[in-house]
Amino acid sequence: MPFYELTLITRSLSKADLVKALVRAGNTLLNQGAVIEKVESLGHRDLAYRRIAKQTNEKVYTSNMFLFWTHMSREMRESVDSILRQDLDTVHVGIVTNEEKEPIECNLEELLKPPAERQAVKELREKQKMGHFTRQIVFKRTEKEWRSIPKSYPIAPPRY
Repeated sequence: MPFYELTLITRSLSKADLVKALVRAGNTLLNQGAVIEKVESLGHRDLAYRRIAKQTNEKVYTSNMFLFWTHMSREMRESVDSILRQDLDTVHVGIVTNEEKEPIECNLEELLKPPAERQAVKELREKQKMGHFTRQIVFKRTEKEWRSIPKSYPIAPPRY
């Protein structure tokens, strides 16, 4: 079974109602066959943008946030999502696949090099494909820049 991170945002509730809402959400997960690994409270927070409470149609600016780490099948995910979205105490339900990803190697030294010296840029230049008209445009542009440089003035020798 895939590992999911379920974000549950409830409207502002008293402690007793909040416990009932969490128990309802947990029982929903367990009844559908999910395995709850961990439950974490993110506290009472301000929301990034306002939401609307389902029952009262009030604007919700702050709410309680919780994370459920669960294992469940993909079919269960859809049914759990629809059931929890219908709950009147929840404002938002988000279920995200939490797959283990390979650690990213740091290539800061490569990124700090000038583009002409980077290996990725060299590979792009070697593999680039340019059509006839693109080559013409590039040639005309460089020719125009070359012509714009005054060539009748002598270049002074460097001073030491």
